[in-house]
Amino acid sequence: EARVTAVDLAAPQLLVLCRTDAQLEAAIAAGQREVELDWMELEGLGRAVERARAAGLGVTLATVRVQKPGEEGYDARLARLAPDAVLVRHWGALMAFREGAAAGAGGARPALHGDFSLNVTNSITAAHLLALGLDTLTAAHDLDAVQLDALLAAAPAERFTIALHHHIATFHTEHCVYSHLLSNGRDFRSCGRPCEQHEVALTDHVGLTHPVVVDVGCRNTVFNAQAQSAASLVPRLLGRGVRRFRVELVRGSHDEAARVLAAYRDLLDGRITPAEAVRRAGVHEQFGVTRGTMKVLAG
Repeated sequence: EARVTAVDLAAPQLLVLCRTDAQLEAAIAAGQREVELDWMELEGLGRAVERARAAGLGVTLATVRVQKPGEEGYDARLARLAPDAVLVRHWGALMAFREGAAAGAGGARPALHGDFSLNVTNSITAAHLLALGLDTLTAAHDLDAVQLDALLAAAPAERFTIALHHHIATFHTEHCVYSHLLSNGRDFRSCGRPCEQHEVALTDHVGLTHPVVVDVGCRNTVFNAQAQSAASLVPRLLGRGVRRFRVELVRGSHDEAARVLAAYRDLLDGRITPAEAVRRAGVHEQFGVTRGTMKVLAG
């Protein structure tokens, strides 16, 4: 298996999405130039922004996955932290930041990076979203390797981010598993916020354990137990012109995050093969690393 070959374009960029202080510290130690932050509560997010800035990192803040009418304050609170960029997960946030309703400090508009949830699966959708003001897009997770290649052939590949390593967000719900299992409360005012002291996961019929993560709106996202990797596609993606690759962390220690980041950094720099990157990244994964939706099924 060949290593990644350097090409005469900008160096590939490894992005990391962190959800905990330990992961953020691993990103700082790894020499990341920027970091994406997706925090459960905004007070902790503010401290994380300060820590990242003190370390000289650019800061991207992730919006909530779903925002209902009357919840525009979430965008405004992110804007008050004056991020360098926003990871846009829903259309309302795109419009708010595009139109300046959620502009950052000094009225400056942060860079806008579309996440997978905007469901970009074809070049028509990509062109529409880019015309609306997104700086980059993340390809939808629905695509297999062949479909992803076709999209990148028909759209500006240099403006795409590819999820290089992540756990698929299986579903998102307003039902709070933490409150249901660990308290007698009805909402955040009476539940005692057990999500701040405990981690919950759902075990399925084959014994796989799927992490449940809470967002600032007390909604739960259930992530697939197995990490998915696009490492085998990296040589072709680089050839297509892709230069932005994201590692999305869910749970895991500082050391585990450091191992994953080092593996994929070495892959993008051409020091190891895709197979070796998957082996190294999967060292800490309880249920291993798969190709997931990137796998092309035989007809």
